Amino acid sequence: MEFDTIAAISTPIGTGGIGIIRISGENAFEIAGKIVKSKKFSNIFDIPVRYAALVEVYDNGEFIDEAILIKFKAPHSYTGEDVVEIQSHGGMVVLRRILEAVIRNGARHAMPGEFTKRAFLNGRLDLAQAEAIIDIINSKTELLQKNAAKQLKGILSKKIDEIAEILLNLISSIEASIDFSEHEVDEISPQEIEKSIDTALEKIDRLLKTYETGRAIKSGIYTVIVGRPNVGKSSLLNRLLKEERSIVTDIPGTTRDVIEEVLNIEGIPIILVDTAGVRQTEDVVERIGVERTLRSVERADLVIFMIESDGITKEDIEIFSSIKNKKYIVLVNKTDKGINISQDEIKKLFGKKGIFISIAKDENLELVEKAIKEAVLEQNIEGFDEVLITNLRHKELLLKAKEFLASAKQNLYSVPLDILSIDLKNALDSIYQITGKNVTEDMVDRIFSMFCIGK
Repeated sequence: MEFDTIAAISTPIGTGGIGIIRISGENAFEIAGKIVKSKKFSNIFDIPVRYAALVEVYDNGEFIDEAILIKFKAPHSYTGEDVVEIQSHGGMVVLRRILEAVIRNGARHAMPGEFTKRAFLNGRLDLAQAEAIIDIINSKTELLQKNAAKQLKGILSKKIDEIAEILLNLISSIEASIDFSEHEVDEISPQEIEKSIDTALEKIDRLLKTYETGRAIKSGIYTVIVGRPNVGKSSLLNRLLKEERSIVTDIPGTTRDVIEEVLNIEGIPIILVDTAGVRQTEDVVERIGVERTLRSVERADLVIFMIESDGITKEDIEIFSSIKNKKYIVLVNKTDKGINISQDEIKKLFGKKGIFISIAKDENLELVEKAIKEAVLEQNIEGFDEVLITNLRHKELLLKAKEFLASAKQNLYSVPLDILSIDLKNALDSIYQITGKNVTEDMVDRIFSMFCIGK
């Protein structure tokens, strides 16, 4: 597969010790040779591959910078093509001048993700591995980075290939039974077909069960703290963040707007949202704050519902009615001032037991983080050695495959084998799309457009 030669700055914009210009394509060596000179080597073709050569970079005969040049010969490079990396000093002016010189001498600007797209098209990576690179680059927590590294290593692809192998063998057996029915070929039984379908479904379900946890560590959990005014919402936010982010006073209605901060709980990004206290008010600004609170609840993945330990009020019950269909936990604050409600009463009114805390005395706050973690994770990820599904595209394709397999199983004893195989082939097609064995050009372009330029 041949492409034109592309180039881009592969390091972030800004000042740094080193910046990298990457060139990839059939003419990468020739183009780089036009702008560099080496005291040790007479021309770029004499420089050994994977050798860090000290060179001087020129633009129309004008010296730009000293740099390190490294050649990678196809197919043993990131893209599977001839690649040159020029490592200069990291200022953006010098990097842009070098890139402009490369472009003037025959390369073109790379599109977002085009280097990785070429790696995929040249068979260096499958599509699932390529998508893992996005997660590695964008990782905000060590947990996401570790999971993405497993995906890049091919652990997810291996599991997908196992499902595909089951379906491929099943389809082959069915087609052999159809094509050679008059010969001495053992016809596959409905029981064997059902067993293979069940095995594939079991593997699909195992992967799907990891999605909610995977989504949590990738996108974060939008967690909204709600309750009536002065119940301790802002104090809770400050304690969990270990900084004074929200203004705290004894005056009800102090918080007038929605405040968002990110809390990292054992590798899970929790987007913690402090909201205005919900109550009827004539104050125009406070009323706007209450409306924003209710909108935040609508999009919440998790709600922290706070009440006071001195008793449950009519306002508490009204607030709960707006969050009862959400995933929620109940916090009972101000236990240092006395407790006038029981767990039985809390469970009867709010459907689950409460966590009794005192923010003022820093009592039981560790239980809050534990409850948040337990509420958002579908499984315990401590020591979890399998890969988690974090990509919505993967989830949707697995669900589609599951739907086709469920249809095949339902019709197993009522339709001819050739009709049955249609659902099985559609399921296999969905599975293949995850790793890119059967994917449209538009889909490939859409996926790699989400990458940064230079990757």
